Amino acid sequence: MSERPPRLDGRRVAVTRGKGGDDPLAARLRELGAEVIPAPAISVAPPSSWSELDQALRELGRFEWIVFASATAVDMCLDRIAALSLPPPGPETRLAAVGQATAGRLAERLRPPDLVPGQATGEGLAAALAPHARGRRVLVPRAEGGRPELVDGLAAAGALVRAVPCYRTLPAAPAEVSLLGDALAAGGVDAVAFASPSAVRSVVAALGARAALLERCAIAAIGPTTAAAVRECGLRVAVTPGEASAVALADAIAAHLGPRR
Repeated sequence: MSERPPRLDGRRVAVTRGKGGDDPLAARLRELGAEVIPAPAISVAPPSSWSELDQALRELGRFEWIVFASATAVDMCLDRIAALSLPPPGPETRLAAVGQATAGRLAERLRPPDLVPGQATGEGLAAALAPHARGRRVLVPRAEGGRPELVDGLAAAGALVRAVPCYRTLPAAPAEVSLLGDALAAGGVDAVAFASPSAVRSVVAALGARAALLERCAIAAIGPTTAAAVRECGLRVAVTPGEASAVALADAIAAHLGPRR
């Protein structure tokens, strides 16, 4: 039985996630007693064109694997399948998910994935799938302009990869991040939690010269890819959980901060 993390009573944690929807990170932080400061950093929009995704979805039977690198990709792909009145992937098509959050969304909306890597990154997913990928047709629905590690790793393993955009990630406007900047300037933030590289870059860009204020608090990154984005922006990562999930991130923040004394 795992040890329960410390409480976060009296602590204020900014959560830089997308707008709307359920937020398990914020829910877990509140469960531990933290005051959550919502800081919308990104929004999700349809791809510039549906044509590539639509063509791939109409040919789903040709693919032996569908690989999802985010819960958003799961939602956008399955929503589009429904909009086109197409059948969902059958049991003959195997599913892979980058981590537990994505696996959970697949289980909710379709069925549990056949493969989830131990390391919840694009590189980890490609490495875990590599023994099964050679000569196989693999569909990767992903963010427009997404990182190359997953697709490149699968191609290097001999997979016949087809990567298609299923959504776009849009940065927040500076005005939407201004309240976070004000709270940082006032010393009213104990930690800022980032769940994606795009959220890091969006917040830093929106804060501009005030991005240096992030050094006044503990910066928490959900996984190594997000942590690398923080460091690329010249900032220091204080918290990274052992598992790339919302609950693990909240618990790691609690272990780092504890309650306010």
